[in-house]
Formats: sequence, C-alpha cells, structure tokens
Amino acid sequence: MNIKFLKKIPAVVLLPVVIISCEQKIKTKNPIDPKPIKEPVTILATPPVKSIPLPATLTIEKITAAQFNTASQQEKVSKPLEKITDFNTVQKLLTGVVDFKEMDSRLRVSKINFRNGSTSGNNDQLEDCTFVAYFPSEDILLLEGGHTIDVSFDLKTGQKTYDAGNPDLVSTSPGGKYRLNKVFEGQECFYHFIQEKKNGKFQKVFELDQIFKKKYNKWLCVIEKGFWTADDIFYFREVIQYKETGNTYEYYKVKITQAQ
Repeated sequence: MNIKFLKKIPAVVLLPVVIISCEQKIKTKNPIDPKPIKEPVTILATPPVKSIPLPATLTIEKITAAQFNTASQQEKVSKPLEKITDFNTVQKLLTGVVDFKEMDSRLRVSKINFRNGSTSGNNDQLEDCTFVAYFPSEDILLLEGGHTIDVSFDLKTGQKTYDAGNPDLVSTSPGGKYRLNKVFEGQECFYHFIQEKKNGKFQKVFELDQIFKKKYNKWLCVIEKGFWTADDIFYFREVIQYKETGNTYEYYKVKITQAQ
C-alpha cells in the first residue's frame, strides 16, 4: 500500500472613554479673587477583565526504543468503533440522508443531505468514491477515492475528511478525552491530528503533523504503532525506512498540557 506526505486569540478590551468639554465665561465689575470651583469628579468604572482560558499545549519529545518499549507495558488499548459495511443495511439507515447507487458491484454516492440542512449537491467527484463503512456512533460516512485515498463526511455537521478523519484508524485515550485520528492520502503518508471530545463530539484541536514538522523540520509520515498510557500522554513510533531485514524507526512521546 502506498501512502502520501502530507497538518489561539488576543482579546482587546475597550475601556469607555468620556471626554468632558466645558467652556465657562464669568463677568464681574470688580476684580476679585475667585474661590476655586471644584468640579465634580467623574469616576469611570472599569469593567472587570474576564480571564480567557488559554488553550492546551502539545509537545513532542524524541525518546529511545527502550523508553518506548517500557512505556508500552502501560498501554491502554482503545475499543474499535462500531462500523456498518453491509450495503443493504447502510442504505436503509441513511435513507433520505445519503443518495446511494450501485455500480459495478460497488456502492457509490451521488448526493449527501447533511442533518444540519446543508447538502453536498450533485457532485460528480462523489460518484468516483466507493462506500467503505458507516460509523453510527460518530455519524461519519467513510468512502474511498482514487488511489485508495480516504474521503469522509460527518453527516451531522457537514465536516469533511480533514476534520472527520477515518474513524477506523482512531486511537482513543483511556478516559475518552482525546484521540489520535488519521487520514490516508493515497500515496505514501498519512495526515495525523488530535481530537478532543467537547459537548459529546470529537473536534480537531492539534495538527500533529504541523507541530512535528515545526520542531523536527521533517514530515511525520507513517505512525506504525501508537498508544496512550494516560489521557494526556501518547507514544508512537515512526517508520523511517522500510527494509526486508527490518524497518528503521524513531520513537516519540506526546504530552498534552492543560492550561491552568
């Protein structure tokens, strides 16, 4: 199988400014020493500055094979997500949501009516994709495009591949707070990202590839093995070179730190 290379808001507080302009003329017959006039003091109430919670941060640390193997003894295995691959079953479940059609013993998609009211329209590119699986707990439809590329849609929100990912490839943290998700791009490398569960739905919060590239000046291509040992700690090994005598790897530890 060939695989392809591939991926927070300052607040400005505006304080109300009051400019008081006052012009006064006093006429007197005899010059006298006027008593100083005390002007009323205007107190500008400053609204309390609300603290905006800082986002969590993700760091990647290169480790040794021995450290990786030791950590693997604490691996928390995540349960695979339920998926439906039967043509008849999925067509019944998604009646009115996904317009399917069978061609050449394959199930293809001609249109998607997302649950939020939007639609994919009659997209010719969709017809080039083949049905792979439907994940009911995620409400995600997984298709396969040319060169076996992953194509997916969140049927509830309308989000596409690089946000929906491939639920068949996810690795979820022990407490279900985070998970690693991937997209196979059909050539050489995967796209990797971290999702966080918010309001009952997993959402992308870190582009692992981009963070890795920024730190190590190279793309993260293939994570052959990855596992969580805690909700905030993930380990993985990356294939550096394929060899008949045994692949060459590099090993890394990912740490997610919540803002205080």
